[in-house]
Amino acid sequence: MKRLLACSLLFLSLLGPVGGVLAQQGYWRDLPPDERRQMRQQMREHWQQEREVRRDEPPPRWRDIPPEDRRRLRDDMREQRGLQETHGFHGRR
Repeated sequence: MKRLLACSLLFLSLLGPVGGVLAQQGYWRDLPPDERRQMRQQMREHWQQEREVRRDEPPPRWRDIPPEDRRRLRDDMREQRGLQETHGFHGRR
């Protein structure tokens, strides 16, 4: 009995987000063309601002490493990963 109740609650909890997503998709279709156009324009402006912020940030530090050293580090990491997989050790990520 408890198992049936637990399974049904789990199933219902999984259906909740699906219904929310389906309801949201209908919202965009219901917007008038002018509001959709305005929403798209706002999103473009937002993305442009994000790009400008990223452009002002300093480049990642890995770019300071010469290509040969990067290649060697990458090969070392692959080798370590291969050793971990052969010994059955999977680290947390």
